[in-house]
Amino acid sequence: MMTEAKTEPDAGLRRLVRANVLAVVFEVVVPMALFYGLRAAGVSQWWALMAGVLVAAPYVLWTIVRNRRIDLVALVTLSVLVLSVVLGLLSDDPRTLVIREGWTAALGGVFGAWMLVSVFVGHPAQLTLGRTIAEVKRGADGAAAWAGRWESDARFRRGLRINTAAWGAVLLAGAVLHIVLVYTLPIDLIALVTNVAWFGSLAVLIAWHVWYIRKENLDA
Repeated sequence: MMTEAKTEPDAGLRRLVRANVLAVVFEVVVPMALFYGLRAAGVSQWWALMAGVLVAAPYVLWTIVRNRRIDLVALVTLSVLVLSVVLGLLSDDPRTLVIREGWTAALGGVFGAWMLVSVFVGHPAQLTLGRTIAEVKRGADGAAAWAGRWESDARFRRGLRINTAAWGAVLLAGAVLHIVLVYTLPIDLIALVTNVAWFGSLAVLIAWHVWYIRKENLDA
């Protein structure tokens, strides 16, 4: 029974990681590769950007069909794709198609702002997010035991607040920088520079997060 209990949460965590990796590949890597491939072949900025938008749509629709529901992430992604296509068809200015980049960054900034607010109002966001992760890894009982530390462990509370503040600050600052870059960089550089900046800051943040939760014994 112990083996089965561990296997199921581990399988759930693997599915979660695989889903996020696939989302990055089909919604970021493939559109960016297609854009630069088409630009190298002499295709105009407008068509290269539109192709990048359209190539991401089948994956989003597939996830909705596979899961038989429209979750918040899929809804946001789909709405951004639709808006990008509509604006692109209404204008021949290729910069209208990068609204997708600006909107996505803005949503990340809203999420970061929410995390910062949660540090001071109610429970920090990392408590809610950590409990979800703990349930995937350890099951409902393990998640309840982890979250229960909030009531009795002052170091746990301080650590979650600091970790939440760090994530919120980086996400909010990254969103502001992202939006500025989207509307100031030459169009051919937007995808490369913004994605390098985003994934670079995320890699540093995750490395710090892993070190900090181990140091403060916060691992869900």
